[in-house]
Amino acid sequence: MAGSSAFDRTGVEKEARAALDAFLDGLNSHDLETWTRTLHFPQIRVHEGAVTVWQEPEEYIRGSQAELEALLASGWHRSAWDEVEFPQVSADQVHAQVRFSRLDAEGRRLAVFDSVYVLTRQDGHWGVLARIGYEVS
Repeated sequence: MAGSSAFDRTGVEKEARAALDAFLDGLNSHDLETWTRTLHFPQIRVHEGAVTVWQEPEEYIRGSQAELEALLASGWHRSAWDEVEFPQVSADQVHAQVRFSRLDAEGRRLAVFDSVYVLTRQDGHWGVLARIGYEVS
């Protein structure tokens, strides 16, 4: 393919998976600053028929506080990957097709979501740049 260069797909997938797991660990920490460090900016989220773009980490933290509080009030304690696949991989960008569950403190499933995460390597660091998803009925 013209313009493409060879890269270690397995190595890239491993690095992207580590970034994806760090994202979920950050969310599960209930600490917005920890979670935000796993993201790249501008951060893009497509959900509930809307597109939200946060330009800076501080803006993301401010804008996400109420959502985190509502999530905790719903009984959510943590989220877990049910399925993770990497259908599209390049040296510096990976599209992760995921299914994850929101769980309560006893591990009971509260909701299931199908999503696509766009992970990118910027300045040698992998992070989540965009998320597109919806709740599975």
